[in-house]
Amino acid sequence: MNQYLTDRQQKILDYITREIDRSGIAPNTEQIASEFEIPSLYRVRQYLHALEGKGWITCNASPQGGIALVENGNQYRLAVCGDIENRQVAFKKRS
Repeated sequence: MNQYLTDRQQKILDYITREIDRSGIAPNTEQIASEFEIPSLYRVRQYLHALEGKGWITCNASPQGGIALVENGNQYRLAVCGDIENRQVAFKKRS
C-alpha cells in the first residue's frame, strides 16, 4: 500500500470503509455512483480497479460483486482527535 491515492479515490475508500463499519456490508457500484454523483458505473469500476491495483481493496468478479478491504499488518485505522493542517496532525495536550 505504498501508492498514493487521488482525492476522489480516498473519498471512495473512506465511504467503503464507513459503510462496512456501519453495516458490515460494502456498498455496490450503484450505491457508490449515487453517493458521489458519478453518472457512469464504468467510471466507478475504474475507481475500484485503481484501489484494487494499489492494494487497498479486493473486488470479487462474481455477478453479485463484492468489495473487501485489504488488511495490512503494518497499518492501523485510528480515529484522530485534533487539528489536521497541511497533512500534519497537531495533537492538543490534555490538562
